[in-house]
Amino acid sequence: MKIKKWIMDLPEYIPGSTLEQIKEKYGLSDVYKLASNENIMGPSEEVKKAICKAAGEVQYYPDANCTLLRERLSKKHGVPEEKIIIGNGTDQIIEMICDCFICGGDNIVIADPTFLIYEKASLKCGGVVKKVPLKDKRQDIDAMLSKIDPNTNVLFLTSPHNPTGTNINRKEFEYLMDNISRDLLVVFDEAYCEYVDQKDSLPTSDYVKHTPNLVILRTFSKIFGLAGLRTGYAIADEKIINALNKIRLPFNVNSLGQAGASAALEDEGYIKGIREKVSAEKEKFYFLCNNSGIEFIRSYANFILLKTGKYSAEIVEDLLREGFIVRPGKNLGLDGFIRVTVSLPDINDKFLKTFIKTYKKYY
Repeated sequence: MKIKKWIMDLPEYIPGSTLEQIKEKYGLSDVYKLASNENIMGPSEEVKKAICKAAGEVQYYPDANCTLLRERLSKKHGVPEEKIIIGNGTDQIIEMICDCFICGGDNIVIADPTFLIYEKASLKCGGVVKKVPLKDKRQDIDAMLSKIDPNTNVLFLTSPHNPTGTNINRKEFEYLMDNISRDLLVVFDEAYCEYVDQKDSLPTSDYVKHTPNLVILRTFSKIFGLAGLRTGYAIADEKIINALNKIRLPFNVNSLGQAGASAALEDEGYIKGIREKVSAEKEKFYFLCNNSGIEFIRSYANFILLKTGKYSAEIVEDLLREGFIVRPGKNLGLDGFIRVTVSLPDINDKFLKTFIKTYKKYY
């Protein structure tokens, strides 16, 4: 049997270790996963009730059109339902976008590093990936614009950016959109946007209403606490959504995901509370790291990059032995850093105490 060569050449996504794997390996009873940017607080009780109710009807196929969820998203963003598509996570929508817009010889422009799925989805379609290094841990808009050529079909941007947590501000975004051709598709991934304070957020729902070459991606996997149900969505011009729907797999979003996401949209107070809690916990990280002489990158998301220098591998291993799973920066293209998900206050306190002690062991 011969597997296609291009499949063997694809970059591999390296998932974090599970709680059970670390418990078994190090003989631990308590392990804290701070590597995958999940919302450890989980969904609200009302969302859990909606999921449990939907579980009573899993013998039926889900609503293929995600009718209720699209209705509520339409109301939330003030856009017609025809401009919205739901995916099995935004990963699936990214793949569909590349399936629709990338052929052999076409290219995409992305930051380096950034979310790996942009690259994988493009390569799968025979595309070329043009990477632009970050500048001061931020996406370099001018450099990305300079990489665009007649064969560039898609520009992928993220705000807040994963893995650094930095943002794209309104001035940068409008400058970018004013300086590209309307023939170039801009995909703006906002997986962590609900963590951004109102004063720093971009009104992307308004931009997409009059910008036919803009796609907005959002997910229920982060602040909404539904990572296990794999539900994301895109808002774009109706022509783009129609094309994506033509290649969308039938029943691509499960009924529990639809029910949970629909209920989550009705619980804005709960989401606001999570944002405030995460913001307060980030300030705790900043204060204690500053006091200990540990460098970090201020984040607009629910994770923080901590500088660990040449002893990063040793620090990651020591943290694992203490029951803390973090994301090594080396796996993300940021050697010399670790990425830490902000968790519950007591877990953050335990982590910071352990991390600072471990850091001072090497420095």
